[in-house]
Amino acid sequence: MSAAESRGDSGPELSYSLGTKAWPFGRAAYRQVAWVTAGLIIAAVSWSAIDQEIGAARHPGAILAGQDFWNNTWWAVRSLVSGANIYGPTHAVIPGIEPAWPAGPHVPASLVWEAPFAALPIPFALFAFTFVSILAIWAATFIFIRPVEPWEVLGWSACGAFAILIGGGPETLLLGQPTGFILLGLAIVVRARRPWLAGVGFLFAATTLQTGLPLALALLVLGARPVLWRGMTLVLACSAAPVGLGIASSGLGFITSFLSGAAVHLGKQSNRIDLGALLHALGVTSVGLRVAAGLAVAALCLVYVATLPRYARRLDDPAVLCIVVCLVLLCTYHQYYDVLLVGAGVVPVIVMVDRSWPMLPSFIFAATAAAASIYSLRDVVVPVCLAGAALGSAIALHRTTQVRATGPGDAG
Repeated sequence: MSAAESRGDSGPELSYSLGTKAWPFGRAAYRQVAWVTAGLIIAAVSWSAIDQEIGAARHPGAILAGQDFWNNTWWAVRSLVSGANIYGPTHAVIPGIEPAWPAGPHVPASLVWEAPFAALPIPFALFAFTFVSILAIWAATFIFIRPVEPWEVLGWSACGAFAILIGGGPETLLLGQPTGFILLGLAIVVRARRPWLAGVGFLFAATTLQTGLPLALALLVLGARPVLWRGMTLVLACSAAPVGLGIASSGLGFITSFLSGAAVHLGKQSNRIDLGALLHALGVTSVGLRVAAGLAVAALCLVYVATLPRYARRLDDPAVLCIVVCLVLLCTYHQYYDVLLVGAGVVPVIVMVDRSWPMLPSFIFAATAAAASIYSLRDVVVPVCLAGAALGSAIALHRTTQVRATGPGDAG
């Protein structure tokens, strides 16, 4: 059953399933061919991504390969253990890489699961992180799609290839951002049926404050309190050790440095794809006004979701997922690598799971946003497309809930 059917939508579906007469050589043979083809695509795409990372590491350009990984993961974990205030000013140098700078204000719990990568020596740490990030992207798209039929297997490989090569993957992997793990966490939150497993997904999805906080509010509005409190418990428990080490060595300055660093990011302009970037491009210079606009958009989306019938307030509904991901990315500071949540999450779910005509506009907007993240006009195109995808999903939800409430014959 498609997601459109589960919502009660009786409208036409973009169906790709094949009948039994379409398997002249046997269903098992087609399944084997599909998996072998998908495996070849996965191997080729993964090697291409790793090869680009190796090339960037050998021939440094405008962006240092793994720049964010070296500073926010490798150096941050090692310096925290050594007793340094990783969020404060520093004169440290990452050996053979570059001078360090204050670590990004990611949720401290992330330093726990990133610690195994930081334990590895240079340069193996970066390539291990990149390889596992690629696996995380493939795993996330698999969890989102849950392919069974041969065409679904091929579709999964195509969606993963799009994400890794175009839709947010190149920037994520080149910089060494944890977005692949955030994506995997989101997929687990969406698909897991056991609250504690979904809570583990939330632990990864909430790696950054700007993703974790809006997602937590969305889960609260959606009524997923069992997942939320378990996820928050895991985040707080995993944050205890890093925060404890920081306070023991730097006192309350560790906390104030973390909070001030988070506030500074709200005023940064480069490579952003949120509503603040669009407003800045339109001439709005006030940081406070841009932040307020982002919060207003988030509130509007959450209020709309809260007004949906109880049966429709499910994060595993493609339209709801699209709205939530778009509000997360629009409401506050996000950069172009965060579009991976759209390219490897929203796009595959719409085209492979929902497959309904009402969601076609959202698919077009989402795919355009993911593809536009690599171009210079992304600060305008991406937020506009994210808003369009959210609006299209809201319209689709309104249509399908009306159909369910009034019956197919009365929907008009």
